[in-house]
Amino acid sequence: MEFVGRPVRKFFDLRGEVIRRMTQFANVRARQKEVRDDVGATSGNVELLDLSDKENARLEEAQSVLRDLASQMRSFADNELLAVRIVRLLRYDPQNASAGLIGLSNSIDTFGGNKAFQIKTIEKALRL
Repeated sequence: MEFVGRPVRKFFDLRGEVIRRMTQFANVRARQKEVRDDVGATSGNVELLDLSDKENARLEEAQSVLRDLASQMRSFADNELLAVRIVRLLRYDPQNASAGLIGLSNSIDTFGGNKAFQIKTIEKALRL
């Protein structure tokens, strides 16, 4: 039973860490903001925002922590096949959670739709 139980427990511990860290970094300031046109669509342009050294350091920490969590989740998804089957039966999706965490680590520095999409991907995959 430990053969399966330990990896499943690892997933739930990792899920808890994702929740903790996303809460910790929920209010981190972005370096840039997507610019929308008159219709509300993104134009591909960004507006740069001024951040203090402390805010920049916190943003970089958030990116690093999210990337680390993504790599741990991807490792679980790719290596613990039986445990993944079990957590998928419980409607969790470690592979998509990893993709969302990678996407969030790449987009957390830009306020806008992509960042919101990545957060929703993580929330759906981990049933938050």
